[in-house]
Amino acid sequence: MTWAIIIVVLLALYIIVKYNSLLGMRNRIKETYAAIDIYMQQRYDALLKVAQTVVEYAKYEETTLKEITDQRTMASNARGNDKLRAMDELAGKLSAIVAIGEAYPQLQASDNYLHLQHTIADLEEKLSAGRRTYNANVVAYNTAIGSIPANLISGVLGFKEQDLYEVEVSKKVDFNMKELLQRS
Repeated sequence: MTWAIIIVVLLALYIIVKYNSLLGMRNRIKETYAAIDIYMQQRYDALLKVAQTVVEYAKYEETTLKEITDQRTMASNARGNDKLRAMDELAGKLSAIVAIGEAYPQLQASDNYLHLQHTIADLEEKLSAGRRTYNANVVAYNTAIGSIPANLISGVLGFKEQDLYEVEVSKKVDFNMKELLQRS
C-alpha cells in the first residue's frame, strides 16, 4: 500500500514537472514567433519608406504603392505561418521597387536612403536570428513531447507538435535583379 502511494505521488510529481517544462517550451515558441512578427512588421515599414522614396524620386506608378499597401492589409489579417509567408512575399515585392533605386545614384547617395538601407539590413539579420531561434525552440519542444515517457502524457495534456518556420523553395533560388525589374 505504501509503495502504491509513493508511486502515485512520484507519477503526479513527474506529470507536474513535465507539464510545466512543456508549457515553458511552448511559451518560448510563442515568444520567438511574436518577435519574428515584430521584425517582419518593422522590415515592411522600412521597405515601404524606401519604396515611397524611390516612387517619389523615380516618378514610378503610384498605383503600385497603393497595391502594396492593400496587400499589406491582407497580410496583416492573416494568421500563423500564413501571416509570416504573406509578409515575406510582400517584402519581396517591396524589394523589387527598392531595387529600382539602384538606377538612381543621387538617390543612393542620400543620407535618408542610406539609413533606411542600413535599417533593412539590420532587420534582415534580426529576422534570420529570430527564425533560427524559433526553429531551435520548435525542435526542442517537438523532441520533448515525442520522447518516452513524455509522449504518453503530452497529447492528453494538450501539447501538439509545432511546425518549423520554412522558407519557400522559390525564395531559396538566386534570381537575376534585372530580370525581376523588367517584370515589375
